[in-house]
Amino acid sequence: MKNFSCEKRKSGRTFISISALLCGLFISSLTASAQQTAVVATAAADYSSGAHSVISVDPIGGPRDVQNDLVPTISDISVVAFGQYFYRIEKFMANNVIKFNIRKPDKAIWQYSTDEPGDTNSNPHDLIFLSPQKAYLLRYESNIAWIVNPSTTTEAGFKIGELDLRPYADSDGISEMDKGVIVGNKLFIVLQRLDRNNFWSPTNTPYVAVFDTTNDIEIDTTLVSGVTNPDPVVGIQLPVHNPVSIQYLPDNGTIYAAGVEGYSAAAPGGIASINPNTYEVNTVLDGGAPYGAIAGISIVSPTKGYFVGYAGWGDNTLYSFDPSDPNPVGSAVTGFVNMSIGGMDSTLALDENGMLWICNQTDGQIDILDPTTDSIDESIDTNLNPLKVVFAEGEASDAEDAEEDDDGMAGCFISSSGSIWKK
Repeated sequence: MKNFSCEKRKSGRTFISISALLCGLFISSLTASAQQTAVVATAAADYSSGAHSVISVDPIGGPRDVQNDLVPTISDISVVAFGQYFYRIEKFMANNVIKFNIRKPDKAIWQYSTDEPGDTNSNPHDLIFLSPQKAYLLRYESNIAWIVNPSTTTEAGFKIGELDLRPYADSDGISEMDKGVIVGNKLFIVLQRLDRNNFWSPTNTPYVAVFDTTNDIEIDTTLVSGVTNPDPVVGIQLPVHNPVSIQYLPDNGTIYAAGVEGYSAAAPGGIASINPNTYEVNTVLDGGAPYGAIAGISIVSPTKGYFVGYAGWGDNTLYSFDPSDPNPVGSAVTGFVNMSIGGMDSTLALDENGMLWICNQTDGQIDILDPTTDSIDESIDTNLNPLKVVFAEGEASDAEDAEEDDDGMAGCFISSSGSIWKK
């Protein structure tokens, strides 16, 4: 196996070996105080390859631990996390999902195909978790979303049901399911509905389909909202086109969705809000001038959020704004102007310390921003360009030799910072 060293980044600190018995004394405290670890999907600058990195969320101010270039693969990848596990989604023409335990971040637990018999390219885009045994897999090149069991130990047991999104298909026959979020017992699925017959134009009306997770039946949102859709569907009509980001903020019970396109009056972009109970939709912020397309959001609180303004390839700016303001104005964040920030995705992630992780592709690093001051807490080299950040619960072990079972703690090391790392 390739040697991926686990070390204190640029600190010169060493790890002190202790006995298995002494390691066992730390098991209960480690479990009780499990911390987050960031998982970063990464890709080469020329998109010839990809991998993932893992970075400790603590300590604030750094230095944080990092492991780069884990499990090299294709560049078209994404990541999601649920509990101590993270899942690498390999997209276009790869069509699979790989499950990892954060304690063994370079060792796959399973790898399952996302293709049906007869499929040539399901192109999975998102995996939304209801529980350890139930999640929803969004397949971009299909109109059938899968209901899956991520805890299964066999590929035959992975798919356990379906959601039919064929009513949302436009003239090209595909609905383009992209992202989703669960609020209470409702699943909200973003449907881009791009026109593939016209250079993937985002001129069709985009929707958010809503399903009851208790029975997986679609909810007719028009009965509650009173809105008449221009298409024969029962989802929520979005005012922002080519939606690529969706987020739920519990603090004010609001869903936010961002749409990329902002260059055409027929396909406006921007940020919209959705009430998950009444399905009322409002435009929060218009895209276009002076921001460009909106290519990623993070709503930190009811009164503070961030979005990426996309002026062109490699020319992006991070803006802060007040989403509660009836006429919000974006303010460029110092140090994040006219640079490459992630891609057309949710590239802004908030950790348990309230820090915002930004995919800085100009410098090939993660910049961790303190929203209270809009200053950088620490910048961390990811070697390959960062694409997306998610957070798993627990600490990553040494990816080189983590071979014991999930419950084992034999053969530990304890770092000078107090972190326990497996041998």
